[in-house]
Amino acid sequence: MQLKCGKLYMVKKCPYKKECYQEKANIVEKIDITRFGKDHWDLLTHIEYRIMNHKGVLSLTHLRIKHPALQQNRLGENLWKPEYGTKLHGYWNEDGSVNPKLKILDHDDYDCLDDLENAGLIKSWGTGLHPAYKLTKKGVRVVGLLILHKQEGKHYASFVLSESELKKVREIEK
Repeated sequence: MQLKCGKLYMVKKCPYKKECYQEKANIVEKIDITRFGKDHWDLLTHIEYRIMNHKGVLSLTHLRIKHPALQQNRLGENLWKPEYGTKLHGYWNEDGSVNPKLKILDHDDYDCLDDLENAGLIKSWGTGLHPAYKLTKKGVRVVGLLILHKQEGKHYASFVLSESELKKVREIEK
């Protein structure tokens, strides 16, 4: 993302100027847990896997990243394409068609990580260059529900927290 200061970055806090951080905060749409789709749920369960097998440290090669400096690309080219953007709940229809209005073109896994953290499901302990996370109590509960959903042969795209589960998750302390 190009900011007023001319710098590109993909970290939560702008290392350059306070107004750049404010500018990014106004540009990137915050997604509520009720709108999470396949990309959010897939990333949440991937974090659970990385916690169990890699101490919570994420591998940048397994993330959708729009910032060229963070992509694991030896050729130096930008691998990000807008079609890689985040698909929200309802993007895929039962008949196999898609609703393109439910895809955020400039929203990558770093943005999804912010959404997951804002929802209280994960807690960051790494950095922008070396992301690492742990699950909160809320996150553990939702991952359990996702596992049950997948065991039934369903896809992340069709996962929805019921009103009662959403209420229970929101009542859990971070």
